[in-house]
Amino acid sequence: MNQKLLIARISGPAVALFCATMVDIPGHPQAAAMLGVALWMAIWWISECVPLALTALLPLVCFPLFGIASGKEIAPRYLNSIIFLFIGGFLIAQAMENTHLHKRIALNMLARLHANPLQLAMGFAAATAFLSMWISNTATTMLMVTIALPLLHRLMEEHKAEDIAPMAASFLLVIAYSANIGGMGTPVGTAPNLVFLENMRLHAPDSVPSFLEWMMVGVPMVILGLGILFAVLGPGLARLPWKQSDGSALKQSLIELGQIRFEEKMVGGVLTITALLWMSRKGIQTDSFTIPGWASLLPYKGVDDGTVAVFMASLLFLFRSKSHGVILNTESFRKLPWDIVLLLGGGFALAYGMQHSGLSSWIGSQLEFLSDVPLPIMMLGIACIIIFLTEITSNTATTQVMLPILAAASLANEMDITSVLLVATLSASCAFMLPVATPPNAIVFGTDHVPMHSMVKTGIRLNLIMILVVTTLVYLLRPLLPGL
Repeated sequence: MNQKLLIARISGPAVALFCATMVDIPGHPQAAAMLGVALWMAIWWISECVPLALTALLPLVCFPLFGIASGKEIAPRYLNSIIFLFIGGFLIAQAMENTHLHKRIALNMLARLHANPLQLAMGFAAATAFLSMWISNTATTMLMVTIALPLLHRLMEEHKAEDIAPMAASFLLVIAYSANIGGMGTPVGTAPNLVFLENMRLHAPDSVPSFLEWMMVGVPMVILGLGILFAVLGPGLARLPWKQSDGSALKQSLIELGQIRFEEKMVGGVLTITALLWMSRKGIQTDSFTIPGWASLLPYKGVDDGTVAVFMASLLFLFRSKSHGVILNTESFRKLPWDIVLLLGGGFALAYGMQHSGLSSWIGSQLEFLSDVPLPIMMLGIACIIIFLTEITSNTATTQVMLPILAAASLANEMDITSVLLVATLSASCAFMLPVATPPNAIVFGTDHVPMHSMVKTGIRLNLIMILVVTTLVYLLRPLLPGL
């Protein structure tokens, strides 16, 4: 075994035992043990010395043993409403993949945008970002790379490969970075967004943004992010050799899909209705007018976005396709990313334990000096730390560790918790520099058409620009969200 991994495996529980036995936090008898468990989880998550999902299960064992919380209290954190929002959204995304609806959407957009390489790259970026708002950015990147590689290989055959290679790298980077950017558009776009919602529900339940309120910030972030992406990579793409016929392969691929089938229409209809239900559930409330959401018309007030996701996804188990039987079946549950489900649940358990044990309030009291730091400067520093930390760790694990700490600091220093946590969450999707930062980065790097120096050179520029963009946009659009 790698020596570093072995050290990490040993140091995690060693730190936990040291904190539980040697550290004293006055006024909070369980806080020291909770600090040890939190550090143990952070060490194992950051080092990835064991599977991330295994680390996520530590609260189920450690909390009862250290007296932090009973197993009965902590177990429900692993299957709460936010988890079911993720499961329902993933099942709908899986239906899109099963029926190839995602491929039809992508090809329809691309077949209309191929007059020149820059326009085609914009088509790839728009299609990738849109799909990543609703389905896994990993699956989206795989699909778009599969479509893009034959085009690039053909160009390399018709021209000098060494002339095409730098621009081919830029083309593939556009796909990866657009997938990362697109995930910021909706609450279900990427796992860190769900971590944000659960931490807000735990620490500031009156300020949790609705699906539509999130999109009022997330969609402008996607649009601005794509604009910056093309400002950085566009000049190189414009030099790619191109003939009008080079886009014909896209149209041919669309023709091969044939006429849109019944099952595609059903999945498209379910996705559309689900999005509308998510966006209209809570309505819109401003100082001058109020538009009630549909949930307010129900006799009972317990419906949330997780309810909507599971109900709409369940419909897809009832519809049959002529060629493949039911759209979703028992196999669909086996394909769910249970490791991510456990990872999310472990983070939610960690946040609950920190609050329940009093560790959050103690951490907040230790960070009182931050009250003198202006909020914009604080947001800028958080964006910088999260973006570069996410380059070497899972963005989900990063937000699971950092958001409870930031929430505690915000509440203790009377800072705006929404601004602080939202900047951290969006920054976790802006790691562009290294292949290990996100699955889309790894996928395009694995094509052997993207040299490491190209990704690092482009990524560092985007990282630095997005630090400013995320901070500025959240600061400006914060009034659109509740709890101000």
